[in-house]
Amino acid sequence: MKYSWLHKKNSHHLILFFNGWSCDEYPFSPLKSGECDVLMLNDYRDLTMPEEVFEFMEVYQKISVVAWSFGVWVAQVALYPLKETLRHTIAINGTLQPVDKEFGIPAPIALGTLSGLNDKNLEKFQRRMFSDKSHWKQFVDNKPQRGFDEVKNELFLLLQHFKVQKLKDDFYNTAVIGRSDLIFSASNQLSYWEGKADVVKVSGGHFCFYDFSNWYDIINLS
Repeated sequence: MKYSWLHKKNSHHLILFFNGWSCDEYPFSPLKSGECDVLMLNDYRDLTMPEEVFEFMEVYQKISVVAWSFGVWVAQVALYPLKETLRHTIAINGTLQPVDKEFGIPAPIALGTLSGLNDKNLEKFQRRMFSDKSHWKQFVDNKPQRGFDEVKNELFLLLQHFKVQKLKDDFYNTAVIGRSDLIFSASNQLSYWEGKADVVKVSGGHFCFYDFSNWYDIINLS
């Protein structure tokens, strides 16, 4: 796992953002801090949380977690023992059963994405993350810069982990569900999160971050 500061103003409130598969910091550059420091985690070829991140956490009065897509599962793996110390825990367009016919992405689709992955299909996948053409254009202007072989290997390793590691379902306070999500269907997300977390429905697709101007607005959904 890698980390990168999206915003650092020496605030008293830290947001740990667990990014989705294949993404990096670039798509999130349009979002302002909202007076929070924001530390991004990504690249899940190795699920080990860097020791420096735990050291960073010690100096903050408040810590919130925002996790998106496959990052929802990863954040739970990384931080479950510390859940009582976290102020907000927010899952966005993801579940803790990410490859599942009823509660996530059906296995044939997930495996088909991996087996057919090339540069063209990766771009098709990214386009499906958006229900708004203007948001897609904004993403294209801030596209991830990760190498293709790297993100393909990341997906392969994540799918292996999902098979063997089952998680408890009491980590997240809030689940944000995009009504137009074409990656994790809204109905599957709702089936998973009902009774487990407070559900907030938003109008966007899988990548719904451009509906917000800053990170503080996102944690205030909870």
